[in-house]
Amino acid sequence: MLKMLGRYFLSFIPPSKANRIKINARAFTKSGKRYIVPKDVSLKINRAIWELQQQQKGETIKEPVYVSILFVLPDRRRRDLDNIMKTLGDCMVYAGIIQDDSLIYKQTLEKTVIKGRQGVIIEVYRYREKNIDKELIKELENYREKIDGIQTK
Repeated sequence: MLKMLGRYFLSFIPPSKANRIKINARAFTKSGKRYIVPKDVSLKINRAIWELQQQQKGETIKEPVYVSILFVLPDRRRRDLDNIMKTLGDCMVYAGIIQDDSLIYKQTLEKTVIKGRQGVIIEVYRYREKNIDKELIKELENYREKIDGIQTK
């Protein structure tokens, strides 16, 4: 049984990272990219951080975690959950839930539609290392050798 480290709620669906607008490549950030975040998007991100901070109890998690996220959507409009997850990972870091989003070793994203309702349920568990079948790793290596042989021709 996995040990739950925390359960968190958001009252709304945070914006996707795709809502950021890339600008001039002459940058001052680590990644060398600069973005403009529209004001309404910035306000929603700040609200998500605030809501998570209100629920944060205890120490910041500094170990690998498994994150299970359920998105409760008010309609069937198309949404890119993995881009929303990128925003959520950042919000969890800024709220002090996890030290770094690179500590998310496993995640599951699920959505359900409940007309007129919305929000996010986030469950954080201690990650347990998976035992990978040696035959599967051998198949991966064989595949890689095959692809490397094709690429060099």
